[in-house]
Order: sequence, then C-alpha cells, then structure tokens
Amino acid sequence: MKDIKVKYSLIALSYLILVFLIIISYVSIIPEDDVPILENTVPLIKKEKDDSKSSTNTVYEILEKKAKSIEDIIENEVVNKQKANLEKIENTKKKFRIQVASFKEKKKSLEVSKKLMKDFSSEKSINFEIKQIVLKNNDIFFRVINDVTLSLNDAKKLCKKILKKKYQCLIVMDI
Repeated sequence: MKDIKVKYSLIALSYLILVFLIIISYVSIIPEDDVPILENTVPLIKKEKDDSKSSTNTVYEILEKKAKSIEDIIENEVVNKQKANLEKIENTKKKFRIQVASFKEKKKSLEVSKKLMKDFSSEKSINFEIKQIVLKNNDIFFRVINDVTLSLNDAKKLCKKILKKKYQCLIVMDI
C-alpha cells in the first residue's frame, strides 16, 4: 500500500513540475506589453560632407594650371639625374670593411681569424685582421675584420661569399 502511495505521489509531483516548467517557459518566450524594446535611434552610418572643393591643390586646380614649358621640365629632369649620379659616386667613394666576429677575448678572435684564413685560403684577396675597439663604457672588444677597405658593392659580394661558408657577416663603414 505504501508503494502505491509513493508511486502516485511521485507521478503527481512530476506532473506538477512539468506544468510549472511549461508556465515558466511560456512567460519567458511571450513578452509582456510593458517590456521595453531597445531600438537604435541614432543612425550607424554617418554621412560626411565633401570638403575637397575648398582645399587647395585639388585635381581640378592642378588640371586648370598652365603646363610648365618644355624647357623647365627638361631642366628639372637633368638636375634630378645629376643628383642621382652624384649620390651613386659618393656611395662608391665610401669605404667599407667586413666584420665577421667580435669578442672580449683576443684569443677567441685569433682562433676565428685563423679558421677564416684556412677557409678562404683559395682566395688571395681575402685576408682578416684583428682590430681592438674601445667602447664609450671602456669595454674592449677584438673584432675580426678584413684588412682592406672596399666599395659598397664589393663589400656586399664578399659578404655573400662569407655567408655561403656559414659565417656571420656585417658590413661596417671604415672610419
């Protein structure tokens, strides 16, 4: 008898819970009349005025200007080419060196220099020396650099050869 009462009470309780859940879901899905609705009253895209007519040097003003004379245009081109040629000449006049390593210990620099001399013994134009550098904070470094100054193009070519042998390479301007 007790088992039947427990069964019926459990069934009634489950139906009650089911009805309660149905009512809650209905209330949550169907809004009431006094629920505020959020709407965007300000437009998302703002229209901007075209102020290009008032600015100077617009396309229309440039097109309306009188074209320069042919002589002026040719003169400007010649001057620009001369400036470019002078810059190229200055770059080739500058002297550069190749730095392969820099150590605080002279012994390490000597070892690397000897190893480089062995690897590049087939090329007589490449020799390395050790240069002592004192920095502003009185640190002393021993740099492994090539012994002759080169133009920028020659320095780049030499650097490529050194990089092929899997060494580090840095092009530095000789002072």
